[in-house]
Amino acid sequence: MRTQEHHAVAVGVDDSDAGRLAMRWAAREALSRTEALLLVRAVPVPLEELTRVHLPSEQPVMRHGCAQQELAALATECRRMFPELLVRTVLREETDQMGIVVLGPPPLSRTRRVLLGSTAGELVRNAHVPVVVVRGTEADRPIRRVVVGVDGSQTSGQAITFAHDLAYRHSATLTALMADATRAPDALPPNRGWRYESDFVEANQRLLAECVAGVEQANPDVEMHQEVSLEPPTEALLQAAEKADLLVIGSRGRHIVRSTTLGSTSHALVHYADCAVAVVR
Repeated sequence: MRTQEHHAVAVGVDDSDAGRLAMRWAAREALSRTEALLLVRAVPVPLEELTRVHLPSEQPVMRHGCAQQELAALATECRRMFPELLVRTVLREETDQMGIVVLGPPPLSRTRRVLLGSTAGELVRNAHVPVVVVRGTEADRPIRRVVVGVDGSQTSGQAITFAHDLAYRHSATLTALMADATRAPDALPPNRGWRYESDFVEANQRLLAECVAGVEQANPDVEMHQEVSLEPPTEALLQAAEKADLLVIGSRGRHIVRSTTLGSTSHALVHYADCAVAVVR
């Protein structure tokens, strides 16, 4: 099997069910890409070690040794499940070798995630490669239905390309979903049951068709569907995630200021969607 050495699917792992679930998801993705799998283990540093003065000769040997043993055990487990996959381990970031980063879901309660953030949320904001947060009870099954959020922005276009390529490699169907955040809500919410004027819907259908035309022409083998939702973007995508195996979104939409706040679509989906979520920049 040909494996690309210059890129790898990186996955943050630990000795937990969520960590193993993310590892299996990343392994299947690495196989579909013919790339190596890089198991990354973060080493926690106690607060007292951050606040006191360290001697140059001091090294956290014990903590790193335990992490190395845990990594080695996880790598052995992964190689047993996926013998054709090249698996490597590391205790530090090698961002130049990462083509995609995969994480398990945040273990905190909803309230604490909103107040304190999470590793997933931090990577979604700052990583320079796509970040996938593996979540949901069905994450271990093969990817058969991919949904990508479309809004006409540049990162939305990158998300479409990412989703289309992944759907092709996994023989999955792809649904391109557009929900326009620029439209003002009804004065008397909820707006369900209200009839939107046809020109608004038709305009979004035309924009959606233009956004996906390039990938459809480049590879027509992917079964693609186009949908325009009348719901707000976050609600529309959360609903779509209930029946999807993977939800793909851009890291920033057309409203840059709104997309950087805690209430942004990407933040909500990473923490609350019922399926794995890929954030592309």
